[in-house]
Amino acid sequence: MELVPFTDSTSLVGDSRALASRLAEDGYLCLRGLLPEPDVAAVRDRILALARGAGWLLPSTGTELPLADRRATAWWPDPGYVAVHDRMWRDRDLHALMHSPALLAVLSGLFGEPVLVHPRKVLRVVHPRCATTPPETGWHQDYPGIQGSERTVAVWTPLVPVEPGTGALTVLPGSHRAGQLPMRLSNNSMVGWEADADTSTVHTGRLDPGDVIVFTAFTVHSGSANEGPRLRISVDCRYQPVSDPVCPGSLEFDDGRTWDDVYRTWPSGGRGDPLSHYWRRLPITVVDYDPGPHSAREHEVIAAAEAGNPDARRALQVISVYGGDHASRERATALLREPPFGASRVPVTSPE
Repeated sequence: MELVPFTDSTSLVGDSRALASRLAEDGYLCLRGLLPEPDVAAVRDRILALARGAGWLLPSTGTELPLADRRATAWWPDPGYVAVHDRMWRDRDLHALMHSPALLAVLSGLFGEPVLVHPRKVLRVVHPRCATTPPETGWHQDYPGIQGSERTVAVWTPLVPVEPGTGALTVLPGSHRAGQLPMRLSNNSMVGWEADADTSTVHTGRLDPGDVIVFTAFTVHSGSANEGPRLRISVDCRYQPVSDPVCPGSLEFDDGRTWDDVYRTWPSGGRGDPLSHYWRRLPITVVDYDPGPHSAREHEVIAAAEAGNPDARRALQVISVYGGDHASRERATALLREPPFGASRVPVTSPE
């Protein structure tokens, strides 16, 4: 695997045609300093304050970012981690950051029309690797999980400096051109399978707060391991042309929460806030998510496990908890008790 620095497209900002051509060629754009660094720093500092209150950080002085306390390492779905992460994610300015005018100007130029910002932003707070660390995300494409518009792009941005070895994003340049790729079993990925892609050339590199990576829904990418001494904190969000269809899962929650629950924690309870339910004021078309491909994949995993393929272990563990139907969860659980899987377990984390 050859690691190549990101191709820097910052000089093309303001030239939508050139940016679109680069995105079509490489499947991603690296744009330095696109988000206002003071805004990023303010959000980061509030997240670190919550991490400090949770006991995740060592005492620190000066201006250096604090070190993580490895004795307090936590992962999803530990209830303590989930509770702290939820408080971090609810930060109103974290959501506002992903609506930055400079960012939306770039994206509307790429689309040639107004942008729908998916409200379900994703905050990732990754503790340094330790013995109980779950597998990495693995090589994947976003489209199978979100569906809706094939023109959707993701924006990934760090709130702390990252580089290879401390959780920098990695992408496979040009991988989007093949469309949706088949999957392969992988015990080293979070969900147990990953995109079957050529990983001989990987683009990655140092990213600082304010930098963004824009990539298509079909660009194969992965988060790298955090081997450093600090928390790796990043945000990602998806964007699409407002005229394209979108699935409900990109807009609303599927776990019993409501946006009103979130807004109650914002100033004035979110009343009068332009971010409150903003997508409901847009002329969007909502279409159903098709669970068929994912269900078919689960059946393929179970068939591979029944045939004795040891590479199905991680996928079975995930299906046993998050499987799409009761029968699949029961069968996966049963197979995990049988050879060649036995009782060996790997911590199960949220596929998100």
